[in-house]
Amino acid sequence: MEGVNWSLGDKSDRPKLERFACCPGCQANATRPAQDRQPCPSWAHGVQTYFRQQAIRNTNRRRRSHDQRLLLLHDATDLVGAAVHASTPHPSAPDRPAVFDRRLEFYAVANSRQGQTLSNGEYGAQALLRAVVTDITSRHDPRDEVFLTALVHPENHASQKCLERYGWRQRKNPNSPYLLFAASLSTLQKVHGVISPAAHGDASSPAQAATGE
Repeated sequence: MEGVNWSLGDKSDRPKLERFACCPGCQANATRPAQDRQPCPSWAHGVQTYFRQQAIRNTNRRRRSHDQRLLLLHDATDLVGAAVHASTPHPSAPDRPAVFDRRLEFYAVANSRQGQTLSNGEYGAQALLRAVVTDITSRHDPRDEVFLTALVHPENHASQKCLERYGWRQRKNPNSPYLLFAASLSTLQKVHGVISPAAHGDASSPAQAATGE
């Protein structure tokens, strides 16, 4: 497949995910003499470990209960980014059944593409977040109120700047070690130029979006 494209990850993608490198610490250590290598930031290495070892299994387990989705971004055949999003309970759901929360659980751009443009001229993070918005749009009726949240480690300044650049805003998150970023789906649709379909019903329902073991 040519150009920038995204797809739902499944078990056939495991070999690529096992090689997916998004931890800057690992990249830096690869070029350092052994005696100068430093421990990787736990948050960055944890994201890489998740995609390499847990993303497919975890998404498969939470597919029906949380409509969890694993998205893989490619530039031609190269895996350049990955993201996981899932639904979360909304406190007002019993009274307002058309209100939904979605959590961007994980997202990362490959080390080799961080800060670089893809073949379509977009930055990797921009294309990846647009894919997330597009996929979430397909999961909801246009009349639904959908709110997205993401938790970011305080030391992960790159993700903080990235989310703010593409429509997310930091919110108060008391008694938590993580920073909370949030946005409405309608806001992100405008930022990314994603058009909501006139009627609900994309081809991939939760039951059809199996990622496989």
